[in-house]
Amino acid sequence: MLVEMATVERSIALADIDPRVKHMRTNELRKVRELRSACLFCHGMGEVMGRGFGVAHSETDEYDAVATWIKDDTQSFAPIQLKELPPAELNPAATVQEIIESLSKYTAAPDLTVAIHLARAVSFTPSDLVFPPLGVAAIWVFGAITPDRSRWAIWGNFLDPEGWEAREFSYPTK
Repeated sequence: MLVEMATVERSIALADIDPRVKHMRTNELRKVRELRSACLFCHGMGEVMGRGFGVAHSETDEYDAVATWIKDDTQSFAPIQLKELPPAELNPAATVQEIIESLSKYTAAPDLTVAIHLARAVSFTPSDLVFPPLGVAAIWVFGAITPDRSRWAIWGNFLDPEGWEAREFSYPTK
């Protein structure tokens, strides 16, 4: 799906169409944008964990997608709540810290993974983040680290008592 999305994005990059359509910012394209984010997150998780991850868009009040993976012949599932630091032209004042603080509403979601997509070029300093007590399982942040969006990074799990890690990965091309 990510390879196909990249092909579509390249074909419309120079097209004279509504920028909201071009950047999947319409109500009709919201689910496609969320599925793309979930797929990118799970692709990055696969790189971190060294195993394949599957993902399904399955929106409820508590989550936007469900990830699945197999470890030691056991299939596991994790609900994912997608959050986004939007492009600066949409909300220049938004911060990752504000997103983290907004997670306090998830008081009893011990299986929930929160994935925050950095959808803008931003200086991101993970060590500056402050995490209040939260009722979720994990918090990860991911985003493109090159202007052409060919290289990405994923940081987390910020709630792991042993500490978080950062990994780079490539946008899939085949």
